[in-house]
This record gives sequence, structure tokens and C-alpha cells, in this order.
Amino acid sequence: MKPGAVTERDVTTIRLPCWGRVAPADGVVPWLVVDPAGEPVEPILRFLRDFVARDNRAGSVRSYCYALLRWWRWLKVIEVEWDQVTSAEVRDFVLWLGQAVKPRLAARTVSAATAGTVNPVTGKQWLDDSFQPRTVQHGNAVIRSFYEFWIEAGSGPLVNPVVLDRRGGRARGAVARIGSVAAWERRLAAQRRDEDRLEDLGYS
Repeated sequence: MKPGAVTERDVTTIRLPCWGRVAPADGVVPWLVVDPAGEPVEPILRFLRDFVARDNRAGSVRSYCYALLRWWRWLKVIEVEWDQVTSAEVRDFVLWLGQAVKPRLAARTVSAATAGTVNPVTGKQWLDDSFQPRTVQHGNAVIRSFYEFWIEAGSGPLVNPVVLDRRGGRARGAVARIGSVAAWERRLAAQRRDEDRLEDLGYS
């Protein structure tokens, strides 16, 4: 399918394939996105090498891998190459995240009664099966930084598909606010704990 060719994708019918995974590695890049054959996804690997060289920690690399794996699965299902995407593909991805239900390896049992409700002791919301706004925001920041790297390297699309609206720092055509990557790094420490909980519950 040609990028941007479909103006009205029915995102409610899209289900991401269980393509690839995030895997630990022994080299200078501690975490990788690998394909179904176990081979590193080359465009992501090259981006991550640069990311690690900028003194980012292993936890940040892992978080970026999960965001990029989700993006790669999206590209697989809509049949658009990573270096041919437009802002339309990013817009539809955000719309899909807004209504999608995360896959689970097993049905909820004890947590079913509290999912999405507020903990009366901590005042924080229990995680439910939807993608939280900060997950969407973080994913957009990761995708934008990925394409910034490739555009600076002279490859990828001509313009970054994650477009910033200068008036409010928002991605055009989407509902997610996108801050600088540095700002997101300051928030990742707290977010990693939630992501670890999601992985333990069977999300990927």
C-alpha cells in the first residue's frame, strides 16, 4: 500500500501482528528489536547505537525498543515501509492507540475489579487494558527522534512524519503532546516501573 494513499483507514478493524520482539543483547547496545528470525532490525539497531553513544542508560534503550517494536508492527499491518511513511500513518497510529485494547496472555482475574479505577490509598489510577496517554506521548517522542536521526543521516522520508505544531507542541492530526526527547528522559524512570508491570502481565 502506498504511504498516505488511504485517507480514511478504519483503525477499529486493525489488529497488530505478534511480529518480532524486544531482546537483551551482549554488545554495546543492551536491548534490540529483533525480527521473527531473531535478527536485529537494522534501521532500529543503527538508531540505538547512536542513542547509546549519547550516554543513555539501558533502561531507556529498552523503553525505546518497545515503542519502536509497536511502531514496526503498525507498519507491517498497514504495509508501509519505514522510510516511506507520512504524517498520515502517524495520525492513524495515534488514533488506533486511542481505541485499541492491549493483548493479554491470560484473562484478568483479581485485577479485573480494579482495572481503570483509582486506588483510594495512593490516589493513582490502576492500569487498565487501554494505552495510557503518556504511553502514546512517549511513543510519539521516540518515533520522532528515530526519524530525526535518519533524516540527519540522509535517509528515510524527506520530512519527519511526526509533525510538531509550533503553537502548542502537539502532533498535527493527533491528540498526543510531544515534548523534547530530553524532557521525556527525565520522566522515564517513573514510567519504567509501569512498563515492567505491563510486561509481567503479558503485554508486549
